Amino acid sequence: MPDRYAVTPRAELGKRTKLLRRDGTLPCNVYGRGLDSMAVQLPQNEAEMMLAEHGMNSLIELLVDGEGKERPVVVRAIQRHPLSRELQHMDFYQVDITRTLQANVPVTVTGESPAVHTYQGITITGLDRVLVEALPAAMPAYLEISVDSLAELDDQLTVADLEVAEGVRVLSDPEIMIVRIARPRVIEEEVTTTLLEGEAGVLEEGEDGAAEGEVPREGGATDERQPG
Repeated sequence: MPDRYAVTPRAELGKRTKLLRRDGTLPCNVYGRGLDSMAVQLPQNEAEMMLAEHGMNSLIELLVDGEGKERPVVVRAIQRHPLSRELQHMDFYQVDITRTLQANVPVTVTGESPAVHTYQGITITGLDRVLVEALPAAMPAYLEISVDSLAELDDQLTVADLEVAEGVRVLSDPEIMIVRIARPRVIEEEVTTTLLEGEAGVLEEGEDGAAEGEVPREGGATDERQPG
């Protein structure tokens, strides 16, 4: 059963929303397919707790003051102050629980790679979010992937290695790298130095040689589709 949060209709619009924030109230909007946008508000601390517990894509219920039935929604987008990172605004998207959603879901890397301890490998992360399609009630708040199986240098995990629950489909390119164990930089630098010294030895006297060197609204659910 989704968690329920109470909101009230909001009369303050535009620049007047600054007064709400000063009083610890967050201005929000609720909208959806075929629905008129509704301006609402809720306490700032409740909004922060909501995000901490559910993230951007989990299904929750909004009870608008004066309405007799809860609205099934997901957090569609948030705005934060660029310096203080305090919440400034939140958008709720009212969903049809029988239709699938598409959302960018965070990927969390867990575990310890044996190659890090054995070879002093360096963990390199790539894609940190993937596009996922699922019914609103099945949409994951995040996905996890473990590096416990990465035992050798250059081993990697891609989108194809993600494990998802039944009814959840990953739409991102399966070949995109999520995490890789790279070779230690110290070893790479030693190899590079050795090669450069060897190359310098073949220069004729008086020649110059040069080494060639290596020189956010935050969004949630993005689309809605018929169940497939």
